[in-house]
Amino acid sequence: MKKIGTALLVLVVLGIALGFYRGWFVLTKPAAEVGSDKVNINLATDSGLIERDVQTAKDKATELTGGVTEDGKVDGQADDNVKSNDL
Repeated sequence: MKKIGTALLVLVVLGIALGFYRGWFVLTKPAAEVGSDKVNINLATDSGLIERDVQTAKDKATELTGGVTEDGKVDGQADDNVKSNDL
């Protein structure tokens, strides 16, 4: 069980590191007020960039698998319930 926990922790850390590398997450520190001892750190996420990267990965995976989509059909393949005109 300890090995599974360690593996999950490593995967989470790698996912966060990848997110910062790809620009999905950004840490910013606004200018502090004069005389203030407070430190503000903001975490921003770019959900549009994440969605574009996910779509790019899906497209590449479909290309590498020969056009097989998520539902298990090859792109352009007729549905099993629809009769084909190939007689």
